[in-house]
Amino acid sequence: MGDIIIEEADSRAIAVTVASLFLLIASLAICIYGFSKGNNFYKFSGLMAAFFFFIGFLVALIQVLKERRLLLITMDGVEDCSSVGGYGFISYGEIKEFRLVHHPNTKTIAIILKNRKEFISKLAPPKKSLAKMNLYMKQPAIQIHAEQAKDMDPEDVLTLLQKRLRDYKKLYE
Repeated sequence: MGDIIIEEADSRAIAVTVASLFLLIASLAICIYGFSKGNNFYKFSGLMAAFFFFIGFLVALIQVLKERRLLLITMDGVEDCSSVGGYGFISYGEIKEFRLVHHPNTKTIAIILKNRKEFISKLAPPKKSLAKMNLYMKQPAIQIHAEQAKDMDPEDVLTLLQKRLRDYKKLYE
């Protein structure tokens, strides 16, 4: 079995791309209006705006097409690469279990650790404070925002994680 890559859907980049497309169309409409009425101000301002919005549209389109990894599930552990609070590599040896946690608007996958204090002490300061804040709010310390997975439900991601953890435990424990 190889590594499983779960991509992150970037809805903000899609919204920026659509907005820049509408602005490009509007600036082209101003330019066309300037040509039809013979008004040089509308011609020039429409062309300049179209040029800038075209560049913005291309940059936004590149951002949409760029592959962003949410999770990398390997035989040895899970690498949380998400843009929202990614924790990096977590070995299956440190993981006790995975659970689905329901929040008011989202679902996250909680990673229940065998030795929580030891793992949190090894984290970088921003991640450490995020984990401690989660604990203070009576939540699991490490959470994966699986609702951002591209073309997958959080339940599907949870099933994959649980299967790999079971396989790891059968081999090494």
